[in-house]
Amino acid sequence: MQKLSTGDDSTLGNWRKLVVCVFGDGPAAAFLDEKIAQSPNKEDEEVIASEEQFLFLLASRQFGHPK
Repeated sequence: MQKLSTGDDSTLGNWRKLVVCVFGDGPAAAFLDEKIAQSPNKEDEEVIASEEQFLFLLASRQFGHPK
């Protein structure tokens, strides 16, 4: 299991907790909610993307893709 820089496991649930703390309950959290609902392991699904890549994806969901 990959770890986040916080020391937590890199799971959809842990990412959602971080996103809500940083961005609030907005588009990025909604994106994660969709992924959690689709996942067979729900919140425990491992995120295998690098932390940097996944953070960029979530930020682009939250604020829109840079032009």
